[in-house]
Amino acid sequence: MKKVSFVLALLVTLLVLANEVWVSTAVNCVIQDLIPCLNAVTTPAPPSALCCSKLIVQRSCFCQYLKNPLFKSYLNLSNVQKINSKCSLTPPNC
Repeated sequence: MKKVSFVLALLVTLLVLANEVWVSTAVNCVIQDLIPCLNAVTTPAPPSALCCSKLIVQRSCFCQYLKNPLFKSYLNLSNVQKINSKCSLTPPNC
């Protein structure tokens, strides 16, 4: 349980600089769908194309994720900036 919480919390780092855009179809806000981004969060490696595409799909969920105190405590600005740059994302307006 602790490991799952940690992994999920790390993924929120990816969400800080992602753009909140309303999409025409409903999106299931499931943070586990962002697991392809874990390597970019935990290492100097850039995010993969799959990671960026997952972030784009879930961009309408970011504010919801950011309001969760479990995730907020694990934010790492340098990794978020790296992912933002590579995936061409901007901060959400929550």
